[in-house]
Amino acid sequence: MARTRAADYDDKRDAIHRAAARILSKADGKASMTQIAEACGISKALLYHYFRNRDELVFDIIHTHLSEIDEALAEVSAGLAGRERLHRLSSTLLDLYEDADDLHRLQLGALGALPDEDVQRIRQVERSILERFRLTIREIAPDIDRPRLIAVTMALMGMLNWAFTWFRPGGPLTRADFARMATDMALSELEKG
Repeated sequence: MARTRAADYDDKRDAIHRAAARILSKADGKASMTQIAEACGISKALLYHYFRNRDELVFDIIHTHLSEIDEALAEVSAGLAGRERLHRLSSTLLDLYEDADDLHRLQLGALGALPDEDVQRIRQVERSILERFRLTIREIAPDIDRPRLIAVTMALMGMLNWAFTWFRPGGPLTRADFARMATDMALSELEKG
């Protein structure tokens, strides 16, 4: 008979994600399951109850984070168009990045060590996120040629994705301010024709 999940299974998994992302991001995804369990404040046996191995844990952390972002961006996109959608996508993305620095570092440092199948599944979600921005930019500038469309999309995503390396809460610039600034910079390129 299959074992039933505890009512707080998802909450515990999320807590493991947060603590594990912290230690894994500092070790490029190479911390041991023992180190991860200790960082999570749980037994190694409990950690293995949730994840068969470190690769599965790393994949689940990254894939869950990106899937949640993709779902949130899909909701934001509904009912908005053009510039307002692009501004909202950018702002929502930066809001979702709050307190996610460890997840970014983990994604950058550990993705290449995962099995190819897992990497492809993560890349698929990354492409979906990117496509939401690309399609919105295409809607704003329907006549833009493909090279400029790619350049504008990637420039905007670069500004948003790398903000975690310098942005500090409580500074003179809010996440919403920077999201609007980055989006306006991308839009100014579209206005050049």
